Amino acid sequence: MKATECLNTEHGIFIIQLNILKEMIEQKASLNELRAAVKPIAAAVEKHRDVEDKLLYPVILKECGKDFSPIKVMQKEHDEITAYLKEIESPALASDDPVKKFIRVLSEHIDKEIKILFPMIEETLSCEELEAIAKTCDEKNCCGGCNNNK
Repeated sequence: MKATECLNTEHGIFIIQLNILKEMIEQKASLNELRAAVKPIAAAVEKHRDVEDKLLYPVILKECGKDFSPIKVMQKEHDEITAYLKEIESPALASDDPVKKFIRVLSEHIDKEIKILFPMIEETLSCEELEAIAKTCDEKNCCGGCNNNK
């Protein structure tokens, strides 16, 4: 399996989780309930981010140049998502606004990766390179398991 396929599988799971969060907000869930629901999503998002930032993006930046703007945009969004997660985890959380912003930014980020960035990556890197990244990820146990056929 290619790294982009593995990451897109996780994207699908995140979309389902974000939809559940939206429903919780519509049903007026408490801030503690929202915080509890975000916690496992945050853990998975951070692992997912690490795969992109440490394994996938460096290969693309090496190929396309260190200032390749699509990757810079994604990295900026990663930072924004992390900032919202920290705000949600804070005991000072006073409204569901950070959760709504987290949902919006992560949803838009995933959409860009699925529709724009990952197709571009698949045109730039060979299938073998993407499979090697997935294998490294699997060996380091840093995602849901890209190569489950050991």
